[in-house]
Amino acid sequence: MKPLLSCGLIFLAVSLSAQDAKPVLQSGDHVVFIGNTLVERARLFGHLEASLQLAAGPEVKGLVFRNLGWSGDSVFGDARSYFGPPSEGRERLARNLGEIKPNVVLICYGTETALSVDQGWTNETANGANQVSGSGLESSKALFLQGYQALLDAVRTSSGEGLREIVLVSPPPLENLGAPLPDQTVNNRNLASIRDGIRDLAEKNKVRFVDLFAALGGDAFDGSVANPALTEDGVNHGEAGHALLARELVKGLGYPESPLGQNGNEALAKLRAAIIEKDRLFFHRWRPANETYLFLFRKHEQGQNAKEIPMFDPLIAAQEKKVEEARAVVFAGMPKN
Repeated sequence: MKPLLSCGLIFLAVSLSAQDAKPVLQSGDHVVFIGNTLVERARLFGHLEASLQLAAGPEVKGLVFRNLGWSGDSVFGDARSYFGPPSEGRERLARNLGEIKPNVVLICYGTETALSVDQGWTNETANGANQVSGSGLESSKALFLQGYQALLDAVRTSSGEGLREIVLVSPPPLENLGAPLPDQTVNNRNLASIRDGIRDLAEKNKVRFVDLFAALGGDAFDGSVANPALTEDGVNHGEAGHALLARELVKGLGYPESPLGQNGNEALAKLRAAIIEKDRLFFHRWRPANETYLFLFRKHEQGQNAKEIPMFDPLIAAQEKKVEEARAVVFAGMPKN
C-alpha cells in the first residue's frame, strides 16, 4: 500500500478560518483520548498532543491532555477490567472521566473488530450483547456499534456538565508489509465497513467524525506492499506513522494546514519531549505497574505504598508548565502571517 500523503513534514495549524466550524479546542480545556493500542502508543511519540496544542493557536492557553488509551481494549472495556468482567473496565473508565472532567473527548476503536469478526474481540455477555447472534462481519459489527453507543452514553454521563465535544475517530488502514506478515486486504475491507458504521454512529449522536481510514489511503488500498511503511508490523504505527496520523487528525477537525518542519526543528522537538515526559508521569499515576499490590487483592502485602501514587500529581503539574513554556517557544519562532 502506498500512502497518499508524504510523511516528511508534520503540519500544525495555528488558526481557524472564518468559514470553518467553531474550534474544537478552547482555553482551559481538559482533553481526553480514549481508545486501544493506537491511542495508548500515541503517548510514546508526542505528535498527537503537540499537533493539537499548536493547532489551537497561541490565543488558546492552558490546555490539559490526558491519554486514557489502553492496549487491547474494546468499546466494552475488556482490557481495563484486569481480572473481572468488562463491566469493571467500564467502571474504571467512568471513575477516570469523573476525576478529569473533560471538555473534549476523542475516541478511537474498531481495529480489534476488523481483525476478529467472530466476536472474539470481547468477553462481554451483559449490556445487551447476548441479543446479537450469528457470526461474521455484520453480526460482529452490530455488536461493536451497540457497545460503542453504550460507551458514548457512559462518556456523557461520567464526564459531567463541562463536556462540550465528542469526536469519533476511525482507525487508520492496516498495511501489507510482505511475507511472513499477513496480508491485510480482507481486514481492510472489514475495517472500511466498520468505519462506515462509526461515521453513521457519529451522525446519529450529532458528534464530530474524523476519517483517518480514508485520509491514509484505506479506500484506495489495492493490497500492495506499503512503501514507505508507516507501521512496524502492519498494525502498530511507528514514529512516521504517528506523525502522519496527528497531521490528518488536526485537518479532520477543521484546522487549516501550516507547515512546520519536523526534522531539525529544535523547538518542536523540545515540545514533544516535554509532552512525552508528562504523559510518562501521568501513565504511572493512573496505571501503576504494581496496582494489584497497591489497591487490589494483594494490597495486604504492599498497600502501605499506595500513598505514594498521589505524589505524582505535583510532578505532573510541574511538567505541564514545561509543556506550556515549550509551546510558547514554538509559537514565537513560527513565521508571522
